[in-house]
Amino acid sequence: MARIERKAFQLIDPKPVTNENILMALGIALVEIRASDDLAKARMLADSFHNAPAMIARGADPHDTWASVLSTARRIEMERYVVSLLSHVQAGQISN
Repeated sequence: MARIERKAFQLIDPKPVTNENILMALGIALVEIRASDDLAKARMLADSFHNAPAMIARGADPHDTWASVLSTARRIEMERYVVSLLSHVQAGQISN
């Protein structure tokens, strides 16, 4: 399944996905969750990313980790927003 999702993701975004990119996107998501007044949206965003840290810690391929994030985000109709977080990070529009 991850292989199919990886191919689909490559059609969406040709830039390489790295663990650093995923963690930066997660950081943005955590800020969004903290600032959100919409508990349902905050939960959906948390659900999208909740497996990523463990997958990264286990040494999973970044594309598999991102495919997992996208799979959950797609299921709960947050895919476009989650992809926009990664695109934002990849464009270098993040300051520490």
